[in-house]
Amino acid sequence: MKTKHLVLLGLVAAVACAPAAFANEMNYAFSFNGSGVTASGTFQVGSQSANSATPPGYEITGISGTFSDTNVGVSGAITGLYTPVSYVSDTLANPGVAFTAGGLSYDDLFYPTGNSPAVCLTLINGVPVLTYPFSGGYFDIFGAAFNVAGGYTGAFWSNGNVGGGPIVYAAGLADANGLVDNPNAGPDSGVPPGRFGSFTVRLVPVPEPDSLPLFGIGLFGLAALYARKREGARPFRSI
Repeated sequence: MKTKHLVLLGLVAAVACAPAAFANEMNYAFSFNGSGVTASGTFQVGSQSANSATPPGYEITGISGTFSDTNVGVSGAITGLYTPVSYVSDTLANPGVAFTAGGLSYDDLFYPTGNSPAVCLTLINGVPVLTYPFSGGYFDIFGAAFNVAGGYTGAFWSNGNVGGGPIVYAAGLADANGLVDNPNAGPDSGVPPGRFGSFTVRLVPVPEPDSLPLFGIGLFGLAALYARKREGARPFRSI
């Protein structure tokens, strides 16, 4: 019976020692579909970025799923974020924005209410000018970049509310040498960048922080009750 006791106590210890980050992170299921690109999976969101533009975005800390671009015949697993950045606010020449080796921009910020700000500044005659004025969406114009199996990098971003219409979401694909799927060439050069599509997210519930200690206390009580019953059930032996 020692084995049963050890298993139960081990479960109790695992719950009691669970890291606080387990409850602090939010998980979102996502789906993108349009213009030959489909993707789905889950990404993790951490704390709100104190230095990003107003309203501040939340830092994306991880992502997994699948990505397919039939325009170029690429399909594979999403294996994690591209090298994360430091989420520094945009004051001049976008110091908080990074670029993948293939030229996709990203700041890995998520806006759960779909109210991303306009953040694309360009230095003109020494003055930062908002060169892309549209805003809105779960991402800003810089978006989030992630690794795709096979040596590729994908990205999602929002082109915002363009001209009073619905929020426009887009996806892109690159490798280490440059953009693999570039919809801005030729007749598409006059429209916002990316392969357009619909983007949906759904919050995946996680246990409340206070529920974990209560669950651990309950398991401790069950373990003690089980041990007491086992002791009381032992037969009497004379010496």
